[in-house]
Amino acid sequence: MMNLMVVDDEHSAVESIAASIPWREHGIGHVYKAYSVKEALQQMAAHQVHIIITDIRMPGLSGLDLVSHIRQKWERTKCIILSGHASFDYAKQALRHGTVSYLLKPVRDEELIEAVQQASVQIRLEGEKQLMHQRAMYSVREHLPEKRAGLMKDVLLGHKFVESELVEKLEQLEIGFRPQDKMQLLLIRYDDPQPTHKAFRLMKYAISNVVEEIFGSSYHLCHTDDAYDDLVFMASPKQAQSEPELLMGRLGERLLHSVKQYLNATISLSVSRIGRFPEQVPQLYHQAVSALRKQAEAGKGLHLNAAAGSHGATLKSLAALYEPPGLTALLEAGRMEDASRKIDSIFAELSDSVFPEHVYVAFHYLAAAFSYMAHREGRQLSDVLGEQYQQLLKDGYGVSLRSLEAWTRSVMEQWAQSTTDTGQESGSNMIRQVQQWIDNHLGDDLSLQVIAGEVHLHPVYLSKMYKQSTGEGISDYIIRSRMERAVHLLKHTNMKIYEVGQEVGYNNTPYFIQVFRKHYGLTPQDFRNG
Repeated sequence: MMNLMVVDDEHSAVESIAASIPWREHGIGHVYKAYSVKEALQQMAAHQVHIIITDIRMPGLSGLDLVSHIRQKWERTKCIILSGHASFDYAKQALRHGTVSYLLKPVRDEELIEAVQQASVQIRLEGEKQLMHQRAMYSVREHLPEKRAGLMKDVLLGHKFVESELVEKLEQLEIGFRPQDKMQLLLIRYDDPQPTHKAFRLMKYAISNVVEEIFGSSYHLCHTDDAYDDLVFMASPKQAQSEPELLMGRLGERLLHSVKQYLNATISLSVSRIGRFPEQVPQLYHQAVSALRKQAEAGKGLHLNAAAGSHGATLKSLAALYEPPGLTALLEAGRMEDASRKIDSIFAELSDSVFPEHVYVAFHYLAAAFSYMAHREGRQLSDVLGEQYQQLLKDGYGVSLRSLEAWTRSVMEQWAQSTTDTGQESGSNMIRQVQQWIDNHLGDDLSLQVIAGEVHLHPVYLSKMYKQSTGEGISDYIIRSRMERAVHLLKHTNMKIYEVGQEVGYNNTPYFIQVFRKHYGLTPQDFRNG
């Protein structure tokens, strides 16, 4: 319930209002009485009062003076003017002070009750609004680190921003730097293995706290994780520095020493050159990653100045991802060992890449291959991809290499086990042997007689068995494999057209061009130029 105070120099008026209305029935728990502004202010200081009904003309300070004091000190208290003077000037002043109502004496009980209830509603609505604001601020505070990391990850990946919108986001997230500010990137790799992913995350959290402690007095900092689960700090100087490289180097050495001393952990640090936020951040990042990758064999506890090395890297496609035979073809043929080797080569190349985009592209390539196989075999997509797939999908560009590899190998293991358990492998050992031999000899004579001789079967029997098992003829598989290999060479090498043809078994260049055009609708040269 709320509390009410009645203020008037006429005792009878105060007593009448306090006693004649059953206030508890209207949500008022206690009615305080005051006969002057001074007495009212004393009671306000001693008790919680939500609503005040006051006269205007009183000895000494007036009711308008009381309203003014209350607005300054108890802004949530609502005031109702009850006056015997229908003065426009009084009414105007009352409105300026934010009074709820201006009533004239004599007043009916119903009018007074309605004014008090109106004030009560305003108080409740303002309280609910304040509570919602407090909850919203708590939610923002609670998720502030996550939101900051998300924004920095977008910057890291080169997302484009409208400058005014970026400034607004930086202010909302209380990040200390602004567009065009000078900054450097600190790429921090945790070198020690941890028994669990949780332990790994806790150690990274501790390391980030040490970075804040050491660099926080000189730099505005904000950090995120990259696709390789390394820490990436963006550091913008709080004031002009006469020797920024010297300061950064000294603090970097202190960081490595402190992490070793206090956390008993080893980290490697790669510091980029100075650039501008946000447009130069992706280049600074690639520079720092490249420096760290190049020195990977030098061991642990490295402190690298990336500015002394590479000035960025050029994004190229992942060779292992697109080199034929593709993962889908291997899974479709039941060649699980070859598929596993394909996976190994993909992640070996990803581990050497400096581009987070590669991890994102690989995720969608792998998901597409697994989804196709699930559909082909009539299996539930959720059973094949597992629960972790939804989290990877949610991570988007932020998907980490560690998470992607764990998910991929888990799906591969379950797929291999399910095909073994059901006895429904996608091809016999003989079919797999034939396809593997063809893939390894695309540039050689691949006549049916030669292939049959390699697997010790009669050509007619081999052709019939292959067709029954796979639904296509051996010659179809050969042409498709040769064309896929040709496409790969056209995309990823500078080999001449005739050299590509010879590499995939066509010594007659015009015939190679004819077959390629029939398969893709373009000549090899047009394909390369496109």
